[in-house]
Amino acid sequence: MPKRREIELSVERPLGPPADGTVRLSVRFEVDPQETTTDPEDLATALAHLREELSELVGSPAAATHEDRDLAELVETYRPRQPELLELLRGEGDLSPREYELLKAHLATAPPRPAAAPAASSRPAGPAIPATPVGPATPREVPDLLREYHIESLRQAGAVRARRQISFEEYMALKRHFEEVAAVPPEPGPAT
Repeated sequence: MPKRREIELSVERPLGPPADGTVRLSVRFEVDPQETTTDPEDLATALAHLREELSELVGSPAAATHEDRDLAELVETYRPRQPELLELLRGEGDLSPREYELLKAHLATAPPRPAAAPAASSRPAGPAIPATPVGPATPREVPDLLREYHIESLRQAGAVRARRQISFEEYMALKRHFEEVAAVPPEPGPAT
């Protein structure tokens, strides 16, 4: 007679204060001796059902340790952008069923948010970016660029270019300027 096999799935959740302890919910599946493996999708579905049953029986840890939070606090805390994130947070017990439903409804009705603006630099603000784009047809003179952006080295010119305050052509003119300055030997001073 072939030997029977079993697979056991368990989920457990801490109760939290005031009733410290852990609750475990398990289910056993008999596996036919002729089967070599069990379908992973079936196991995942069974595990999801176990988690739901456990949540219904004891609630989520979030509900056990604090009152349900309002929508503003939930959005500020989790900044949800994907339904999968909400599923994970609920599965981990970070969201109570009510909090999950609030965030799910918010996500369904919230307009897509634009990408966050880059953080402000701690450097002092330089001259404002010109309102009109600087293109190859409008290159400014090197002395004007040096004065306007307080550029004293090629490195500073590179930083201004990185902020897109000058065009590539203007940067190349500044580069030639600094290369010429470096190539000219200093005039000898009076002999002492």
